[in-house]
Amino acid sequence: MGAKVSRSDFEWSYTEEPHASRRKEILKKYPEIKKLFGHDPKFKYIVLCMVMVQLVTMYFLRNVSWSVLLVVAYCFGGVINHSLMLSIHEMAHNLAFGYSRPTANRVLSLIANLPIGIPFAITFKYYHLEHHRYQGDEKLDTDIPTYVEAKLFSTTFGKFIWVCLQPFFYALRPMFVYPKNPTSLELFNTVFQLSFDVFIYYFLGKFHHNILCYR
Repeated sequence: MGAKVSRSDFEWSYTEEPHASRRKEILKKYPEIKKLFGHDPKFKYIVLCMVMVQLVTMYFLRNVSWSVLLVVAYCFGGVINHSLMLSIHEMAHNLAFGYSRPTANRVLSLIANLPIGIPFAITFKYYHLEHHRYQGDEKLDTDIPTYVEAKLFSTTFGKFIWVCLQPFFYALRPMFVYPKNPTSLELFNTVFQLSFDVFIYYFLGKFHHNILCYR
């Protein structure tokens, strides 16, 4: 568990980034795949249902024991929150309402962000699109772990800890690797999210701490 890996550097590749060429080959061989392109009209309703499920679950857990709270929060709430994060990824690609309605996609992503508690929907979009545009670039693609992460978590157990804490590294890495000035929409995302958090605390959380812990 404590053994260090033998590699002292990342494995660097200087070949063509494969996504574009693979896309061309796949569509040439299977042109019917194009029928699956575009947004799913049912997607937005599924997202709204997940948001409501989280809010209702939060309320009904207000008086349960800590043991029940932890199990439900991890096994149920964590799954829904992860699904909401993935839905925000889809909306970054305008797949809730289609490319012709970018504003509607942004608004729904802000709503999907609410149960998660931390404002990130708009910032994620900006960095994630650059991940696709500059995939594999050690600075512009902030999905790539840093040297500091590689050195700090170089043992087998360290890598296990890194995997467990991956959401934190994924969220914080861009601020250190490729910081940007916040946009007006990011600021709105922050104000909107924190206002909702305050609302939850003021009307529910200060009386029922389980609600805050579930989030």
